[in-house]
Amino acid sequence: MSTPSRTPRLTIMAPEPFDHPDADVILRSSDKEPVDFRVFKLFLSLASPFFAMIFTLPQPNSPIYAEEYEDGVPVVQMSEDKRTLHLLLKFCYPIALLDIPRLSSLQELQSIAQAAFKFEMDGVKNFAKKTLVEPRFVESQPLRVFAIACRFGWVPEAKIAARYTLRQPMMSSSYFEELTHITAAAYHRLQQYHRVCGEVAASRVKMQPALAEFDDEWVWVTCQKCPGTGVRARRDTGYPESRRWFVQWVQDVAVELQQRPWGVSAKKFDLRERAVSNAQRCCSTCGPRAAGDLETFSEILAVEIEKELASIEIDINFNDSTWD
Repeated sequence: MSTPSRTPRLTIMAPEPFDHPDADVILRSSDKEPVDFRVFKLFLSLASPFFAMIFTLPQPNSPIYAEEYEDGVPVVQMSEDKRTLHLLLKFCYPIALLDIPRLSSLQELQSIAQAAFKFEMDGVKNFAKKTLVEPRFVESQPLRVFAIACRFGWVPEAKIAARYTLRQPMMSSSYFEELTHITAAAYHRLQQYHRVCGEVAASRVKMQPALAEFDDEWVWVTCQKCPGTGVRARRDTGYPESRRWFVQWVQDVAVELQQRPWGVSAKKFDLRERAVSNAQRCCSTCGPRAAGDLETFSEILAVEIEKELASIEIDINFNDSTWD
């Protein structure tokens, strides 16, 4: 049997532990300056059914048949770059040798997810899904997280991200590349979800004056000095008249909730301060109590709004995914 040929090529050796002299396969990155990862087939086979199957095939029939060797070790040319390979291989090695890697960006996460799908690495896919909805990503970039989740067909994660998009006006986000990976149907469903949540939250707030009762202790109910809504109180219906400054606050909060339908919008500081200022300016009775009553009331209202929104779900299915 002839000795396998060795084609000279300038490459960089990967860092420890991917430089082991006893490794039985070399994975070469796709970078302009390729990096060679000297790894063990056993670790790859345990982590990936794809590699487990490939390594059992006779070499001439294998889709990763090596035509190049380094010191007798087969070299497999990969389509992944060095960063993706380095992260992916960390998941394949025992935790005694390497710590579980931390994905530092959404771009990195997508690269890993793509490779995980390609090599059938369910453990890596599950790690990527959990990382995607971590607060550091979903709180700051919910729409981008939603697009990524839809791209890979991750429905629970897409629903979580959709809920976080309620914290921002739907049309406030700038363009990002991930939008090209989701369908128009998925984006339309998100817009509809946002609109419905906005309408529900705003309606819940607008009902507050009508929900007031005569035995309520809120100052906008008990005060009879400053201007009211002009709607005469009727004890037979149980609806007292609310003060005008309070009703104006309700309307301002409803507008805010239409754009940002989540509980915290009901506690928006500048809206509350404006209402308190109005109360202090127009009434000696409301003025001293407005700040405390309104703060407590807005906290309760925020909880009620969140309960209402929790019952609304976005309609997502795997057909919204563009992943193949």
